[in-house]
Amino acid sequence: MPSRRGRAGAPVRVHVDARDVQGAKKVWEWIKKGVPIRLEVGPKDIEKDAVFLGRRDKKPRDKQSMARGEFVAGVAAMLQGIHDALYQRALAFRADHTRTIDTKDEFYAWFTAPPTKNANDPTPIHGGFAMTHFNGDPKLEAQIKDDLGVTVRCIPLAPGEPGTCPFTGQPSSKRVVWAKSY
Repeated sequence: MPSRRGRAGAPVRVHVDARDVQGAKKVWEWIKKGVPIRLEVGPKDIEKDAVFLGRRDKKPRDKQSMARGEFVAGVAAMLQGIHDALYQRALAFRADHTRTIDTKDEFYAWFTAPPTKNANDPTPIHGGFAMTHFNGDPKLEAQIKDDLGVTVRCIPLAPGEPGTCPFTGQPSSKRVVWAKSY
């Protein structure tokens, strides 16, 4: 009998959405909730002993039909694959959007939004994550927040290299992660 255990040996949990609601609305609600696998089973699928599935790590319209037995036998591996794909995507995003910054001018330039063409255009999301030395002064952090809407988001647990705070010139034990909160 195939394992019904998912990631880390936990049982696979299932929710049957039997509401009398349009299918597209149900699908979108579950996508917004971030479920890893969405199954759609209609009369034709039951006749074919199959399921129609969508995965969180794929585009919403990228769905596939699969034999029910094949799905049940492979659901644990599929969940692990989804986890691995999303984790790698997050690591790549973090790497692509993180910059090591050593000067105040570079820091302000990184987090200052570019000008918009029209006054009523929305401000584009700009910046990302900045690894910058910081002396830990709460007043300085409040000033930077007022200037740029940026705060310290994380202080890494790993020991870091000592350096100099680019805002004050004072010693800093390690770099911290700065970012905007949306």
